[in-house]
Amino acid sequence: MWQKFWYSFPVQLLLLHGKKNLWLLFFWAILFSIVLQQIGTIFGVPFLFLDPEYNHQVGFQGLFILGLSLGAFSMAFHIACYILDAHRFGFLGNESNPFTKFCVNNSVLPISFLITYLVCFVRFQLANEFENPGPILLEASGLVLGYTLTVAALFYYFISTNKDIFKILAGNVNQQLTRKRKISRTNVLKKVDQVRRNRIRVDYFFTSRLRFQPANNDLIDLSAALKVLRQNHLNAFIIQCFVFALIISLGIFRDKPGFQIPAGASILLFFTLATLLAGAISFWLNRWSVTAFLGLLLLFNLLVKKDLIQTEYEAFGLNYITQKADYSLNNLRHLSNHENFKQDADSTIAILERWKSKFPKGAKPKMIFICTSGGGQRAAVWTMRSLQTVDSLLNGKLMQHTMLMTGASGGLVGASYYRELYLRQQQDSSINRYNDQYLANISKDNLNAIAFNLVVSDLFFKYQTFSYQGYTYYKDRGYAFERQLNHNTGGILDKAMADYREPERLAKIPMLLMAPTIVNDGRKLYISSQPVSYMNRSVNENIPLLQQKLKGVEFMRLFEYQDASKLRFLSALRMNATFPYITPNIALPSSPVMEVMDAGLSDNFGVSDAVRFLHIFRDWISTNTSGVIFLSIRDTPKDAPIEKNTDQSLFEKVVTPIGSLYQNWSHLQDITNDNSLDFAHSWFNGKITRAELIYTPYQTINFGNILPKQKTNGKVVERVSLSWHLTEREKTSLSMAIYDFRNQRAIAQLARMLN
Repeated sequence: MWQKFWYSFPVQLLLLHGKKNLWLLFFWAILFSIVLQQIGTIFGVPFLFLDPEYNHQVGFQGLFILGLSLGAFSMAFHIACYILDAHRFGFLGNESNPFTKFCVNNSVLPISFLITYLVCFVRFQLANEFENPGPILLEASGLVLGYTLTVAALFYYFISTNKDIFKILAGNVNQQLTRKRKISRTNVLKKVDQVRRNRIRVDYFFTSRLRFQPANNDLIDLSAALKVLRQNHLNAFIIQCFVFALIISLGIFRDKPGFQIPAGASILLFFTLATLLAGAISFWLNRWSVTAFLGLLLLFNLLVKKDLIQTEYEAFGLNYITQKADYSLNNLRHLSNHENFKQDADSTIAILERWKSKFPKGAKPKMIFICTSGGGQRAAVWTMRSLQTVDSLLNGKLMQHTMLMTGASGGLVGASYYRELYLRQQQDSSINRYNDQYLANISKDNLNAIAFNLVVSDLFFKYQTFSYQGYTYYKDRGYAFERQLNHNTGGILDKAMADYREPERLAKIPMLLMAPTIVNDGRKLYISSQPVSYMNRSVNENIPLLQQKLKGVEFMRLFEYQDASKLRFLSALRMNATFPYITPNIALPSSPVMEVMDAGLSDNFGVSDAVRFLHIFRDWISTNTSGVIFLSIRDTPKDAPIEKNTDQSLFEKVVTPIGSLYQNWSHLQDITNDNSLDFAHSWFNGKITRAELIYTPYQTINFGNILPKQKTNGKVVERVSLSWHLTEREKTSLSMAIYDFRNQRAIAQLARMLN
């Protein structure tokens, strides 16, 4: 029995894959790790498969498309294995429909993954989407149906075309292959020789009807070997062309909602194409395949370096055709001169005066700075939920008292959305900015569109363009992010930066300051509708500018002749929310090229910019207000528990220094920001207060009291992932966290201070 098991065809195939086809196992390892939530959990990668959205719904259609894609990938796996390894098993030449029998015995990994996927999907949906088992099982049946249809269709295609090929080649196989396909015949002869010298022993295999029977290991003749090894190569090439054409077609119609397939399906299609392509290269080039791959990689690198392939991501609204902005220290110092500093400061003081005029004459109101943290969709939803709740409980006083909004990534996306609703409500009283629909809008998925465009466009080449403000840009995943965010929010953020200049100048809405990090030198790029050159340099006029290290770069002045005022507001938000590999770095039209990434790299909480604003205008603020309130809206706890130092493996010891730096980056920023606020008490002649709304996930909250308290046995649940996709459980968690007793205490504190 042991020999029957060990020398069975399925077991020998698995051993062969582990020995020679590790690159094929790599794809399966990634898929297993994703659905088992072993990789990418903090970024929400497993949700692409466990909570796949299609047209903003998780349902039968989305799972059916995923099933189709999984079936295609499984068949690509079989095709690649068959082309590479069928020659090692001589008994196949004596069997009818050898490809079908090969696939049946090679299905251990595909079937295991399908079962694992189904179990993980059902468990995840039951735990996170609050649905009954019936609808979830119906959705899961869509996956099985799609998988079955794809596999059945491709099996039928191979079986039917193989018969036709046998009829054509029946006359003289050797002669046809010699005359038309000399390279193919040479490769086949080499593999036949390998069969004779080093056959893999197989005693038993499963038939097409899953019968376990002995294998006939008599060595086949050359003609039979040529037929077995050649008959599916053309079919594999045809399927490869079909998958590539499908990906290109999806890219062409990417703006049509029905063509935006689930992101998980996009990943599976890419894996399918990569598997077929790698299999073909390995077959044709044999031992030279790795060398050829490295050569292609070097060639691609050279084409990118010479700008023959477009890889940069642009900010929409800017002019990339005209002369580039001079990005040099001399020019930056010139733009941050004393005259510009004083002019911009006077302009902002005029805004401060208009802000004060909203309150009774002679009153000294509290001034609020809203500082919101980054964190993808999690931060956007938490910020929106916090602003809606606090502003409504304070009868609109929150936005009335707010002078400045700062922050990073998703947090500032949520703040910008709420600010726009506040502006529109002033123009149309029928709009209710506290409506739950707006919270639902900002909660909608944005990861699907990004991942989809990554596969259908960015990984190959960008070929589609669109026009904005008279300029032409490529449709890439930056475009997909903005388009989806614009769609989710009802199109109200689709403005140019200049459109906010007048409302901010009249103090109808708070000033909003974005500060993405410049990759070139680590400075901040200050993006605002108002002139803010005072953020770049010291306020001390006694220090010569040449002796100062410029702290930032003002976007509007540096790119004035590149139409900075036309910059799309959504592009500015994207610059402020750039995350590696998801929303890529943006290249700006300067010489040398300026690249920017997420503001969270320098300050994920926006506090440092608000403190600097306070320092610049400290005299006016201390004279005209009764104090300043820093309202911090955070999607991460400020004091995380200290973890135990467990025994570490060698690998963990190697990666710990870098991993610890990454994990503690936000804590380092917290310490720096707290120190800045502590020092502010020494130079600000007024009262500084800080209120914090912190997202803390609790599974149970007591709703019996007016100010809900955390139950003593409240169970801490997993945090919402750092992603642009949220499950129903995560949305509920973010919504309910406002009732945490610490957040309720902070709201009560705000109410007392404003009254």
